[in-house]
Parts: sequence; structure tokens; C-alpha cells
Amino acid sequence: MSLTRKPATRVVPPRATVRRSRIRRPAPAPRTHDVNVVGVPVSGLSMTQLVQTIMGWTETEGMKVAVGVNANVCNLAASDASFRQILLSADLDYPDGQSIVWAARALGADVPERVATTDLINPLVAECALRGKKIYLFGAAPGVAARAGERLAERAPGLQYRARDGFVSEAEMPALIAEIDAYDPDILLVGLGDPLQQAWVADHRTELHVPAVLTCGGLFDWVSGSNRRAPQWMISAGLEWLWRLILEPRRLAKRYLAGNPVFLGRLTVQLLRARLTGARA
Repeated sequence: MSLTRKPATRVVPPRATVRRSRIRRPAPAPRTHDVNVVGVPVSGLSMTQLVQTIMGWTETEGMKVAVGVNANVCNLAASDASFRQILLSADLDYPDGQSIVWAARALGADVPERVATTDLINPLVAECALRGKKIYLFGAAPGVAARAGERLAERAPGLQYRARDGFVSEAEMPALIAEIDAYDPDILLVGLGDPLQQAWVADHRTELHVPAVLTCGGLFDWVSGSNRRAPQWMISAGLEWLWRLILEPRRLAKRYLAGNPVFLGRLTVQLLRARLTGARA
């Protein structure tokens, strides 16, 4: 794909250019299998159930959106009412972080497992290849999404995909939307980071003609091999955040070293309120 871009163009538009005032979403209908984790609804679906749900969306009219939830997403929602409303309006918020699974269980919910997007992508693309479904990867630095697509196609032979990096200016956005719609994917993966990726989807929801959309953060970096994933023992112990902090200490120090205690504080307040009122958290 030959696309011209200015070297100085930022990866994703600045916060100020995401026109959240244009978002006109109806109030979400009550959803099943949800637990409120510090103000964010989290689904209790397993990995297999989530894959089946997303594949089911590809057979329906209209667009449905799935968002992975971790402690950082909960913290952002607590401090940003617009972002919180986007999460509430999503069709499914699944537990992407182990801290969310632990929190949900502490709140009395039956959440069977963590559904990390980096794990979810493998059975999802396998199903896409099997059923002839197309995916579109949008986000990350130049070349990263394309390499991620190549690796996914190696894992799932026959996978149909197209990729575009996240270096898109506001002026180029209409052309990008037209390109996505012309390709007519069944699933769109948007990896622009929180909270911009969710705001981007909400801002362009009426323009996109894609049945299933997943916001996926840094997924393309991990799939492409740009970043190496944590050892399995760290993943199993819920310490993948520590591995990421070791890899990118300057960028992630505030998110984890300050953000994790803040999340735990909010969860503690929620548990205490539930105990004082005698209601289920």
C-alpha cells in the first residue's frame, strides 16, 4: 500500500482534535454478565465465549464495539466523564488486565479468566481464516501494523487482512475511513492507545461500515515482534505489567507506579461502600 505522509505527522490526532462533542450515542441497554469495577462494566465471558460473540457480530447489521479493560482504563474513566460514557456505550467491555479479574472476583462476580487481547487475537484470526472473514489493522508506527498482519497470516493461513499505520492527520481521516469501508472488513482492530482509540471509534462510528470493532492498544507492537512479551510465569502471576514497565520505564512509570495504587484505592472504597450498605459490590 503506497500512502504519502509527512514525517512530522503525529501518530493519531492530538486530544484536542478528537471532537467528542459530536458523539451522539443512545443510552446503553442493560447487559448481562457484567460487574461494575470502579464504575466500569466488565463482562464475565471466557476467551472462547468472547471469540464466539465477536464472530457472531460479523453476521449482524450495524456496528458493535468491544473494549479491553485494565486498571489504567478504569483510572482514565474515573477522571474523564466523556471517556467513561464511551465505555458505558460500548457493546462489550472485557477483562484485559489480571487486576480486573481479581477486582471482579473480590466484588463477588464470576469472571472465569483474563482475556488479554494479545491472547484473544490468535483464536480470533484462526476463526476469521476458517470462515473467510476479513480484518483491518489500524494503528501503531509505520510498518508495525503491516508486520503484525503478516505474522497473523502466518499463524492463520488464508487470513485476509489489510493494514495501515496510525500516522494519520485530521485532513487525511476521510480518506482513511473511505479506504476502510472500501475494503469492507468484518473486523476492525484499532490500536491507538487509551483513551484516543475509543474516542476515535466513537467519533467515526456513523461513518464506518464495519460490523465488529476492537480497540487493541499496543497489540500490533507485540504481534509484530517490535516488543517481546513477558515470560509465561510472569503472565500467569499477573506480573505482565512489571515486564512492560521494565521495557518502557520512562513511558509507563506513571501509569503503573502511580496508577496501580490509585486503582487499588478506588477498589477499596467501592468494597467498603458495599459492605456498609450491605449491598453486593
